[in-house]
This record gives sequence, C-alpha cells and structure tokens, in this order.
Amino acid sequence: MSAEVVIRESVELPLPLEEAFDFFLTPEAYRLFTGWGPIPGLREVVWERGSNVEVGSIGTVHNTDGSTHRERVDAIDRPRFYAVEIDRFSSAFRFLAEGTRETWELEATAGGARVDRTFTFRLRSRLLSPLGHVLGRAFAKAVRVNHANMRAHLAARGAEPAAPSARA
Repeated sequence: MSAEVVIRESVELPLPLEEAFDFFLTPEAYRLFTGWGPIPGLREVVWERGSNVEVGSIGTVHNTDGSTHRERVDAIDRPRFYAVEIDRFSSAFRFLAEGTRETWELEATAGGARVDRTFTFRLRSRLLSPLGHVLGRAFAKAVRVNHANMRAHLAARGAEPAAPSARA
C-alpha cells in the first residue's frame, strides 16, 4: 500500500493572470527551477509529442545533475489551471516515488496573479514515508527558491505590479 507526500507552495507574480500562466510555461521559467540541496535544477524540456500547451503531450525533462523524468500534460484550463503527471525518474528518486502530480491554480490579485502549486508524490510504500517527508521538505525549499528566482527575474526585466484583472 502506497502513501503520498503533498507539497503546497504559492507565489504572487507581478503579471496579469494570462501573462503569469504563459510565463510559467516558458523555457526560461523552467530553467529558473535551480533546485536546492539534493533536488536538482531543470535544464530543459524536450517535447517528444505535442507541446506544453496541449493535453496529452509528453516531454522529457533534463535535470542539471544529468537525470531525467517524463512529464505528461494532464489538464489545461488557461489561465486558471494546469496539471502534469510526472514519472519515469532516472535518478535514485525512482526507488522512492512511482510518480508525481503537479498542479497550478491561478487567480488574479490586486498586484498580479497568485499561483498555488501542489506536488503530490506517490511513494512506492508507506514504509518510505519518513524519507519521503524529509525529501519533501527539501523539495518545498527548492520550490520556494524557484519562486524567488521568478520574482527576481521578472523584477530584473522591469515587470511592475499588474493592474487588477476584470476577472478578479
């Protein structure tokens, strides 16, 4: 019987809702996931079928430590929701988790867009829960670093707080 480790992190970006959604899907945004501790950064995503804006698309993520994993786009409701299933880990992580689901839920705010990210790691066994929770804390820190990198990147390119969206 397996167990899950759930990581939830949020960030507010100084972009209108639609621009924030689109930014999350850019190669530069992927590369802003630099990792932390034992969690590697992302180098690139190579789409073997489709693209990151088509449900059912499949891509291989190449990490900064040389490992890879597969992402399959599971759901898109632009600009409010995005989900991918992640599996086929080539790293030692494959012994811990059989797969992961990542979701983004976006909403307009007075200063731009809030992005709530959830990562659900499906562990191979309940016996792995202690290790899963330790790595989950490291992964949560890597996501917070990713969010700080995004905000710094947007500030460096001159992104100002967004005007409130009519959909807010």
